Formats: sequence, structure tokens, C-alpha cells
Amino acid sequence: MELMKKNLYTIAVLLALAVGVTSCLGSSEDAEVTVYDDTAMGAFSLLAVNRYIHTTNKSGDDSVYLSKLTVASYPFTIDHYKGKIYNTDSLPADCDLKHVLVTATATSYSGSIGVKSATSDSVRYYSSADSIDFTTEREFRVYNNVGSKFRAYQVQINKKQQQGSAMMVWKQMPVDTSMPVTPMGGWEFAYNEAGNGIVASKDHWVTRIEETLDEDSRLLPVNGSFACWQLDNGLSYALLVGDADAQETYAAVWRKVIDNDHPTSSSWVYVPITSNNIYCLPKGQHYFLLPYTGGSVLAVSGDGHIYQSRDQGITWKTSSNLTSPVGSVAAASTDGQGGVWLKESATNVVWFGKVGK
Repeated sequence: MELMKKNLYTIAVLLALAVGVTSCLGSSEDAEVTVYDDTAMGAFSLLAVNRYIHTTNKSGDDSVYLSKLTVASYPFTIDHYKGKIYNTDSLPADCDLKHVLVTATATSYSGSIGVKSATSDSVRYYSSADSIDFTTEREFRVYNNVGSKFRAYQVQINKKQQQGSAMMVWKQMPVDTSMPVTPMGGWEFAYNEAGNGIVASKDHWVTRIEETLDEDSRLLPVNGSFACWQLDNGLSYALLVGDADAQETYAAVWRKVIDNDHPTSSSWVYVPITSNNIYCLPKGQHYFLLPYTGGSVLAVSGDGHIYQSRDQGITWKTSSNLTSPVGSVAAASTDGQGGVWLKESATNVVWFGKVGK
């Protein structure tokens, strides 16, 4: 009996030791960690893209409304060998690439996904809830599961150019070339003596018309630029842009539809800046306002940027097809035949540009 008790005691001790060893082996400090070097993008797709649709109602008024792109119609290709991600079918031209939501998924054994800044070397964690600016190519990085290695992918979202757009070709003109006077549809405009209103003339200021405004005169540009061109049925369209003291964020835009037989029958209308319009003219520039082809109008800034409006002053967009050959503009005009003339500030050299010429 005594021997049996000793044997039972020995077995109990051995079992206790086995449990202790098992417990130690199972502790988090000594657990084996498997490191995978997999750093590959498994899937990439659009989640949400805004479209800004331009329409005209029965009264001829322009409007812009927000719509959502059907993103499932635009699949993306992942080229692991070249490190490229892109869509072969281009998005519509009216898509907003500055605020895009995407879905990016790494392969099973990969780790986190990062998005490199467009302006620095900093990288932030990707989240499908954060919008990304895809107006330029962006770098996504897929890290391994411990973050020691990554694979980079250059992501490009392609969209169509505006319909009818073509490259403007520039040439330097001979010294002392005179620039043409921009056609103004038979009208001339200026500020009144008090600087709080607009006056107009059809006879080179022999007589003048005191214009009316539909908004506070504090929204008038301090030093604005006028443009005017003829429409159908005896109408003309006038536009005014520039910085206003009461408008803090963007340049102020005013417009007027003129009945040439009854010019005082309509007022100058202030174009409001709405939250869903992301294509407004930046403030802080002197603009040269130029009637252009197809009923559009150009705003050439003093630093050489060219903005085009195809909806009579509501939205303004830059385009790779309309780029200035100079960085500082002293004067700008059009010739009424699709030609644009620029004078460079530093040299007074005159440049002539025309689409396809």
C-alpha cells in the first residue's frame, strides 16, 4: 500500500510538470511568429466618383447638379510586373478626380496598404473612407505583414478630355507685333465714377447707360475684366470676373444677357458660388477675359494659367490642351477667329496660339 501511494505521488508530480511545461511553451513571449514576404495588391476598384452635370433649363438658365458615376462599369487592371494599376476605359470628362473613394485589397498574406503623398515622401494608411486626389498619378504601397518590405504600384485614373478639345499650338511672333483688340460684341463696359456700379456704351462712350445690379455692389470685382460676345436672336452675352472684397474664397463672376434693342431691360446677375461647384476661379489673380470658340470663354491669369468656361461663367477648368507658353502675362486678347494672343511680361514678346494651326 505504501508503494502504491509513492507511485501515485510520482505520477501526480510528473503531470504537474507536464502542465507547467505546456503552459510555458504556450506563452505569448515564446510563441513562434511566421513572417510572410508577400507584398502584392489583390484587387483595386472605384468606390465612389462624383460627376458634375451641366444642363440648361427651358428659360435658358445654366445649372450644375451632382451625380454619381456607375463605378462598376470601369474595371481596373493590375500589372504586377510593371507596378501599374489603371483603367482601360476612360471615365467621362465631367468626373471629379480630386475626391475619389477606392477599394484596395492586398493578397492574403500581405500586410497593410499605404498611400504616398503627392507632394512629399510621407505615407499614410489607406482607408476606403478617405477620398484621394487622383488628378495626378498616385503611389500605393503594399507592405508585408511586419512592415519591413513593400511593393509600390503607380495608380492612374484615366478620364476623357472635354468634347471637341484639341491641342493649342503656339508660335513666337516677330518683334513689335501689335496685338489685336478683343471683339466685344458691339459693347464697351466700365465702372462708374463711384466704383460701385457698371456703365455701358454702344457708341464708344458718346452716350452711356447706367447698368443695374441684382446683388450687393460689394460683390463687384475691384479691378475686374469684361468680355462680351453676340448670341442669336439679337442678344449679346456679357461677363465680368475679378476679385471682390466681399468674396473671400474665389474670384467673383457677374453676367448679363443683353437685348440689343432694349439693353436696360435686364440686370447684371451675380453668379453664386455653391458648395457642389469645385471649378471656381481662384482669387488673387488679375484675369484677362477672352471670348473663345464654341460659345466658351477663357480667363488668362497674370501668372500664365488659362481657365476655360463652357457654361458661360459657372465653372472654370484648366486643360493640358490650353497651356500658356509664358509664366507671366502682361496682356492678352483674341482676334475673333479662334486665335489667342499673349504678351510676356518680362520681354514684351508676343505669342500667338490657335488650335491645330
